[in-house]
Amino acid sequence: MCLHKKSVKNLTMNRIITTLLAVLALSLTAVAQSSSHQYITVVAEPDHADWTYHVGERAQITAYAIKENVRMPNTEITYSYGPDKLDAVYTGKVTTDRNGMAHFTVPGAKAPGFTSVRVKVNYDGRDYSSMTNIAFDPYNIQPTTVMPADFEQFWSDAKAKAAQVPIQPQVRYCAEQSNDRVDVYYVRLQSYRKGNYVYGVLTVPKTEGRKPAILRLPGAAVRSFKGPNELAYEGFVVLEIGVHGIPVDQSEEIYRQLEAGALAGYTTQGIDNRDTYYYKRSILGCVRAVDYLCSRDDVDASRIATYGGSQGGMLSIMTAALDNRVGALFAYFPAFCELTGYYNGRGGGWPHLFRNPDEPNLKARMEVSRYYDTVNFARILKTPGFYAWGFNDPACCPTSTFSAYNVITAPKQLQVGRDTGHWLYPWQVDNAIAWLKTQFHMQ
Repeated sequence: MCLHKKSVKNLTMNRIITTLLAVLALSLTAVAQSSSHQYITVVAEPDHADWTYHVGERAQITAYAIKENVRMPNTEITYSYGPDKLDAVYTGKVTTDRNGMAHFTVPGAKAPGFTSVRVKVNYDGRDYSSMTNIAFDPYNIQPTTVMPADFEQFWSDAKAKAAQVPIQPQVRYCAEQSNDRVDVYYVRLQSYRKGNYVYGVLTVPKTEGRKPAILRLPGAAVRSFKGPNELAYEGFVVLEIGVHGIPVDQSEEIYRQLEAGALAGYTTQGIDNRDTYYYKRSILGCVRAVDYLCSRDDVDASRIATYGGSQGGMLSIMTAALDNRVGALFAYFPAFCELTGYYNGRGGGWPHLFRNPDEPNLKARMEVSRYYDTVNFARILKTPGFYAWGFNDPACCPTSTFSAYNVITAPKQLQVGRDTGHWLYPWQVDNAIAWLKTQFHMQ
């Protein structure tokens, strides 16, 4: 229940806490396994500081293990390397010298892409490991997915049909989550077809006049949403939506039941047909959310951005590509890039479809995927974008994200935190917000 106002939080602390929670939510596994949480840190250090090489160029790797801040001498390190997200093609062992250092060579890749270099130490019966993804001409990586001839017509027709459905917004004020700087509302919008809804949380700064707006799009999960969204303290009206067509203010028990039941494996539901695939409703729901933002008197419809990571990064690109009312986007480690990658012998993006060549109806499903691959939306994108990810992302691997980034012809900027996994550094987020403000003439 929303009953009373809370006192306003200190902005700096609010952003620090939000960033930490976002990192935790995005990759609990990656954080738990990161070197900073291991008793022994194992390192594969490339001889190029930017971890980047030309095709055919050998990489010289220095390997070492650190225990209690001291390199471990005379220690055996097992190493392996192979294409990003695929099996290792070579495994070997080296022993550190008296200074705790060992060396090995990784052959140059034959084509643009990434090679995963893994190192492991066994100490007192426990394994400690890490991964370093080195790049070979990453800005020359080209996708394997093909754009269907009727791609744009398919989505144009889908949008036109959805636009005939009345939006019928229901907006409920939440006093408990509001404060003296922002107002928070829970929103329901009819979308896609009658009786189908988009649910979200709207945070509105208590300032005069029309304001720029952000459509905040979610990563993969089934969960609740609460306000206030911290981006509103930066001067944006923020609408954060779910993509499952369910209310976003229910108990966590309900979401866990849905995640284990009706929404289990939702990323493949209906994938045998382009009109029944799960994400058709989700994508059109994002466009409906833009409709709603543009209808508000407190929103400057010429200054609307999409913003999200992983599944949210994919939806940020897709929404901007389909709706020219979106004037800027921030997408970090976008999912659904290069869905046919595995079938073509290279890493594919989350949710890692088509890894099994014996999958039923494989060819038809891959054909459907071309209408939903982030790469194909990137090909028609005209919106300026800010992008961020790392080389070590195990979920949305860099081979896949660079495949999408490289086909974008719209103005673009990429900031890479090479050692990041499925998470961002605060400076990447801060730079993205500063970029959005510049795009919208807020500073």
